[in-house]
Amino acid sequence: MGMVTVSAPGKVHLIGEHAVVYGKPAILAAVGRRILVTAAKADQVEVSDKEMEFPNQSWTAQECREAAAQAFRAWDTGSREKDFSRVFALSHGNNFKKIGIGHALSRLGIDGGVRLEISGGVPVGSGLGSSASLAVALVKAIAEAYHKPLPLAEVNALAYDIEKVMHGSPSGGDNTACCYGGLSWFVKGQLVEPLHLARPLENVMFVYTRKPVKTTGELVQLVRDLDVRIREPHIEALGRAAFAMRDALLAGDHAKIMSLINAAQEHLARLGVSVPEIDRVHERMQEIGGAAKGCGAMGGGIVLCYHPDKARMTETLRAMGFSPWDAPLAVEGVRVEHS
Repeated sequence: MGMVTVSAPGKVHLIGEHAVVYGKPAILAAVGRRILVTAAKADQVEVSDKEMEFPNQSWTAQECREAAAQAFRAWDTGSREKDFSRVFALSHGNNFKKIGIGHALSRLGIDGGVRLEISGGVPVGSGLGSSASLAVALVKAIAEAYHKPLPLAEVNALAYDIEKVMHGSPSGGDNTACCYGGLSWFVKGQLVEPLHLARPLENVMFVYTRKPVKTTGELVQLVRDLDVRIREPHIEALGRAAFAMRDALLAGDHAKIMSLINAAQEHLARLGVSVPEIDRVHERMQEIGGAAKGCGAMGGGIVLCYHPDKARMTETLRAMGFSPWDAPLAVEGVRVEHS
């Protein structure tokens, strides 16, 4: 029986977390850590994911399609009522995969099941878009296993649907970056605009602080629940900073890039989504002439660090007790590895 392996990268916001939900621009980069999904036709749905607490799951294809239908009905209600707590309860844990697979099978007109093996290096709950990367790779892998040609725009649209049941009202930026790859200027509901830099951003390191206690959806809701007079000035400032960041990236103005990264972290902290570990890295990077900000919805997860002297940055982060790592930015999007 033919098997196909598909991979999709993670993503990182260079700027624009949270503000992007309110229609402000974000700059996203596909990051060189990839999720791999190997798929083959099967009678049932079988999922093996060694990273998860329950590594092996199986359902009937009908159970998956019904779980998806139930989740999207709950999403419609949640969207009307501006409360996605019922959806989050349904998509918790491995149910996210069950719903995602069911949605893909339904939308692709597939009656059968699929056997899936998931592996790879996009840590869950880190701000690197693990759910978006998985959603993109799942959709593409299932389509390939059944020899159904699917344009990238359709892969992206189905992955965005799946992201909605995980996160409530996501911007669509994460799945777009994971699907298309590269470096992109993203505004919710608009066409994505690729950004082409004369030289790649190379002086970037990542550190993992701790697992967030809240999900992305819950953190987005936390910001939504703030008094508009508190939230709005920071959302507006982050929107303006994205325009300034685009100019700085295209001009190769590293001092400006660093000041904008630091400013973004300060606005995110005031929105209540930072944690002491992220604040500590941010302060230390500033002390040595660099920059740092949390990534994704935050509450923990990954911090992006930037400094003209990569060796000094690495040494400083290690002295703080972290294990920094680097990964190329603006890598290729979803692709078939082999079939």
